[in-house]
Amino acid sequence: MKVKHGFIVLVLINLIAVSVFSQDKEKSKELVYVDEQGMIRWVKDDAEVALFGANYSLPSSSDYRAAGYVTNDRKSLIDQDMAHFARMGWNGMRICIWGDWENTDKQGNLLQNDHLDLVDYLIYRAKKRGVFILLTPITTYNALWPDAMGDTAMVNGFSKYYKKSELGTNPQAIAAQVNYIRQLLNHVNPYTGIALKNEPDILFVEMINEPWHHSKDVQGSVDYINALVDAVRSTGCQKLTFHNLSQDFNMAVPISQSKVDGCTFAWYPSGLNSGFTLHGNYLRTVDHYPDTTFPAVKNKPRIVYEFDMPDVMSGYHYPAMVRTFRTFGVQFAAMFSYDMLKTAPWNLGWQTHCLNLV
Repeated sequence: MKVKHGFIVLVLINLIAVSVFSQDKEKSKELVYVDEQGMIRWVKDDAEVALFGANYSLPSSSDYRAAGYVTNDRKSLIDQDMAHFARMGWNGMRICIWGDWENTDKQGNLLQNDHLDLVDYLIYRAKKRGVFILLTPITTYNALWPDAMGDTAMVNGFSKYYKKSELGTNPQAIAAQVNYIRQLLNHVNPYTGIALKNEPDILFVEMINEPWHHSKDVQGSVDYINALVDAVRSTGCQKLTFHNLSQDFNMAVPISQSKVDGCTFAWYPSGLNSGFTLHGNYLRTVDHYPDTTFPAVKNKPRIVYEFDMPDVMSGYHYPAMVRTFRTFGVQFAAMFSYDMLKTAPWNLGWQTHCLNLV
């Protein structure tokens, strides 16, 4: 009887372990995949993915501070703005985190603070609204711009200590990025109970925003991209990974030789920060988008992480831009950058952009 009892207990333990593993596997099951032609498709029905939305930056940097100027309840602003995303029928959002400044230390250790809490809450509310996410953990640009440049005590992340130009070359800087990416993806969102690496509605991870490319050093560039991809994969995360191409189109070859799944692009046909309203017909500038057609990356999926027609105070060009995106195989496009309803009247964050439903 003791042997039988012990055998039964062992079987039960194994069954429980299998059940837990199955549940975990179910949680981490990805919603999209890339086919042999480089097309992103939904796992459920093999349909082509086509998502549209905007960047949303309330958890970080100038938008975080701007929200604090008008309310002590930043989460209420997220609730309001995600409702507007849903009203517009948007189903995509890019969350770009200034974690390299605001919620890490010099070694890239993840800090549990208000910035991270708001990222978690934003993911939770986006899920409720049917909005799928492109997650960019590292921003590189100074989180204190433009209104807090003198307050260096406010940030202590690794980008405070390493120049942007050395993030792709300095072994210590790379180690900090790898450490941070691993810890962030392993972090469990308290609002969903799911680790970010397993969050099904995070479809894509673009490890770093607009890096300083070193395209002449092809092998060094490949090694850097692979280090970031390996950081993602080391957590067990199987999300599609992306790396920037539009900052330096000579990066097409290193990207094609790396482990990364796809490449990202920005598009600002009217330039940035003119300081005055531009006039004229800009339709002719958005009829073609050849930057996405480099042969080296022809089988890589394409994402437009930022786009706008800055300083043009109308909206007629946006449908034309989207048509062109679709013509050239872009499957996710996010406008830059959504102004929170409570702060939009003052356009506090991004002087050349002004984007809000109301």
